[in-house]
Amino acid sequence: MSQSNERSVFLRIADDLRAQIEAGNPPPGAMLASDAVLVRRYSVARGTVRQAVAELERLGLVASEMGKGRRVLGEVSEEQVRPPSTQYETVAAALRQDITSGRLSTGSPLPSEARLAELHRVAKGTARQALQMLASEGRITAVHGKGWFVGKTLGRVTRTDEVAHLMRAAIQAGDFPIESRMPGESALAEQYGVARVTVRRALALLETEGMVENRIGVGRIVSRSVSQAMGRVLDE
Repeated sequence: MSQSNERSVFLRIADDLRAQIEAGNPPPGAMLASDAVLVRRYSVARGTVRQAVAELERLGLVASEMGKGRRVLGEVSEEQVRPPSTQYETVAAALRQDITSGRLSTGSPLPSEARLAELHRVAKGTARQALQMLASEGRITAVHGKGWFVGKTLGRVTRTDEVAHLMRAAIQAGDFPIESRMPGESALAEQYGVARVTVRRALALLETEGMVENRIGVGRIVSRSVSQAMGRVLDE
C-alpha cells in the first residue's frame, strides 16, 4: 500500500472514531477501545491504529493514561460520575467537590502530586491518577512548567508543545519503549504531520525533561528514568 493510501486509511479511521465520540460512544470519561480491539474492528495494522489514535490526541479528543489506555476527553456531568471505589477516585472526588463548590475557581492552581499525596496519605502515582481522571473530565488542565490548573488550557499552546505532548503520551503508552531508539526526525515529522524543525524542538523539550537522551553515534533513546521525568513534569 502506498504511503498516501496508508495515510488516508488512518485518517478515515480517525474520522470514524471521532464521529462515534461526538455521538457519545464512548462518552467523556470512558476509555477508548484498546489498540488490539481497534485492529480487529478495522482489519488494519497496529501502526495504522496508533496513527489514528494519535490524530485523536492531536485533536484533543482523547488522552493517554499510563497503564490504562486512552480516555475520552470532555465535560462529564455530575450524574455520570460514579461513586469512588479506589484511592485515586477518592482523591479525585475530593478535588471535584472543591471545584464544583467554588473553593477552587477557574484558573486556580492545584496542589502538586507530592502535596496531594501528603494531604491524602497516598502514593504520588495515586495522586497522578486522580489528576489525570479530572483532566479527562475536562475539569483541569496541565500547563507545561507550571502545573495543574482548574478549567481549560491557560495561555497559548504551540505546535511544538502539541507534538511534545503526543510523544510524551506515546512514551507513557509504551509505543516507544524504555531504552529503545526513537524514530528519526523525518519519520516523526511524517507521523505527526509537521516540519522537521518542530520535531527537533519537541525532542529538545523532552530531553530537558529527562525523558529522552541523545547518545553519540546512536541517536535519541527513551531514557531509563522516564517515570521520574514524568513526575517532575507534573510537579513543576
